Amino acid sequence: MSALPVVSPPLPIVDPSPVDPLAHPPLPLPVDPAVVALPSAPAVESAPAVTKAALEGLLKARRLQAEAPPLRGEARATPLPTGLRDIDGLLRGGFPRGQMSEVHGPASSGRTGLLLSALAQATRAGELVAWVDPGDRFDPASAAGAGADLERLLWLRGRRGFEAEARALAEATSSLATLLGSGLFTVLVLDLAGFGERELRRLPATTWIRLQRAVAPKHSALVLIADAHVATSPLGAVLALRPQGPRFSGAPGPGRLLTGLSAFAEAGPYARRHATFALQTV
Repeated sequence: MSALPVVSPPLPIVDPSPVDPLAHPPLPLPVDPAVVALPSAPAVESAPAVTKAALEGLLKARRLQAEAPPLRGEARATPLPTGLRDIDGLLRGGFPRGQMSEVHGPASSGRTGLLLSALAQATRAGELVAWVDPGDRFDPASAAGAGADLERLLWLRGRRGFEAEARALAEATSSLATLLGSGLFTVLVLDLAGFGERELRRLPATTWIRLQRAVAPKHSALVLIADAHVATSPLGAVLALRPQGPRFSGAPGPGRLLTGLSAFAEAGPYARRHATFALQTV
């Protein structure tokens, strides 16, 4: 029996030219009905971010006052104003908190009146203040006339007598350190007016360092009043005052009344800023 010839099918002819995908779109793939792509949901802002934005908007809208009581957990470093516009401008807002500042000058230069104005500002805001007075110079009537609330003011008087005056400065600085440690007082004044350089040198050299360390962590301002420069902290304010003359009312003559005094103030360790201010009698 003869074998039949095997005939192979013709091979397909392949066009070597590239295939245009637009001319020959691919066939659609089968879609599994069990897998359905859902549209992506919009991103939801987290609750803390919403709360933060709401608080920021509230603060911007209400414009909370700088002299208002601090909020819980707030470490505010807002200066304490004196109530005298020109002086607050020199001090860039007032006496810095947590620092030991100084106001010095001769008698009738306005140093006491300036501090009484600062106490009045603090007591009006409901703060407690203290005046440490080793020389027994403080006049409560003048403080009340300046607007200070005497019920919110602690006055520590120095004892009279030669032996008492010899220990007055040491007792005053020790009492001041105790008041600073309590953290109850916003403004504390140490009145050193009338004490000479010889008396101040009797204090230990570490006295001012100890006071600065005591006030540093507090929300308080410590201010010294003196005839000349005594001490100040590196970031404390320094005001040097000079009297410019009294002010009278009425025509020249014996019937004139004293209405106040003018003074010249220089701020900073190098006295680069200065201003003139006036205090009225009460």
